[in-house]
Amino acid sequence: MNIVEDSPFLASTMRPSALCDELKYDLSCELYRMSTFSAFPMNAPVSERSLARAGFYYTGVQDKVKCFSCGLTLDNWQPGDNAMEKHKQLYPSCSFVQRMLSVNNLGLSSRSAFSPSVANSLSPSLHSIALSPSLEQVGYFSGSFSSFPQDPVTTRAAEDLPFLSPKLHNPSMRTEDARLRTFHSWPLTFLSPTDLAKAGLYYLGTADKVACFTCGGQLCNWEPKDNAVSEHRRHYPNCPFVENLIRDQQSFNVSNVSMQTHEARVKTFINWPTRIPVQPEQLADAGFYYVGRNDDVKCFCCDGGLRCWESGDDPWIEHAKWFPRCEYLLRVKGREFVSQIQARFPHLLEQVNFYCPVTLVFPFIRFEPGESRSEDAIMMNTPVVKAALEMGFSRRLIKQTVQSKILATGENYKTVNDLVSDLLTAEDEKIEEEKEKQLEEMAS
Repeated sequence: MNIVEDSPFLASTMRPSALCDELKYDLSCELYRMSTFSAFPMNAPVSERSLARAGFYYTGVQDKVKCFSCGLTLDNWQPGDNAMEKHKQLYPSCSFVQRMLSVNNLGLSSRSAFSPSVANSLSPSLHSIALSPSLEQVGYFSGSFSSFPQDPVTTRAAEDLPFLSPKLHNPSMRTEDARLRTFHSWPLTFLSPTDLAKAGLYYLGTADKVACFTCGGQLCNWEPKDNAVSEHRRHYPNCPFVENLIRDQQSFNVSNVSMQTHEARVKTFINWPTRIPVQPEQLADAGFYYVGRNDDVKCFCCDGGLRCWESGDDPWIEHAKWFPRCEYLLRVKGREFVSQIQARFPHLLEQVNFYCPVTLVFPFIRFEPGESRSEDAIMMNTPVVKAALEMGFSRRLIKQTVQSKILATGENYKTVNDLVSDLLTAEDEKIEEEKEKQLEEMAS
């Protein structure tokens, strides 16, 4: 198993951490928020650390950040800006901000800004939803079966009703993985359990009846051209899960839109080699589609590619090993699953050559003018340096860091983890220096 050579490794690879065994990849954790800033503009006048400490994570767009709790987005940062002060000023009712006012030490908490009982009943995508206790009739299903939720609700965004506590119809079905497990006896072949679970629905065990874990709305009498999300939205438009899902999809960066559905991905495996020991259904469930050559597959969301499948390989585990930042992976399996897989393979990059030494091809390395026949070329052409380059670190920063290492110890880096650790430290120092420089210029 190895990465296809043209996969965007940086976009889906998390920073290694010494706290890997303990840290749950949850945006309510400051350390995890810090890890999202790997591509944050280095010339930004605010530090990654201050933004993460103030509850923000990086969206991947310019210098735009978003609060994990209230959903507030901020960008266009200016010299002298204080992330926490702006957060408190613009959204004083944010539960995270309010908690900050009474808690001094935030650093390593992996708990949600909600109370523990509420946090345990919410998926990360629902942390900003609050439900109104008012009742509203929901639409009838067009078929012979129709149902009202046992606890029907109408909803508004949390920012409109910050004093209300979130509530779910069936908290035990809050994860997509839990919902998927209910479909073991699902009778239909034209509508996949994956798409239904993704739409917030779980199987009730009778005919083709499903229910939403959030609003409790029930649907059945499915037809071949039905879309799970669309039907959920049409019959229960006020369901908070659907509202949140639609908002997420609008900002969901998908690499291959045509491969978003499970059915579309399965269809690509029509010529899948029968000798390959991994089944198309498994691969499609994990977000992969067949690219038509050898046993190469790609994820429709993160564009991560895998090949060299072997007996016993689990597509979800391989997805989490190589592309832990994939949003589809995180939404379906959850951050805890990804963190567990990452913890099992803490030195994955150093082991790459062991797994598939023949087919792994590092990306083409561009040398600077005059560098190709110099000692610099040798210094920059090691597997460790190549791995760091593919992760997206600045070539100049890598070169400076490697040179410093050689000057100090007389030898190059031997492990990717050591190099990445020093690169992250160097990035932080550079950002702090730039910030101090800008403040000095303002003062003068």
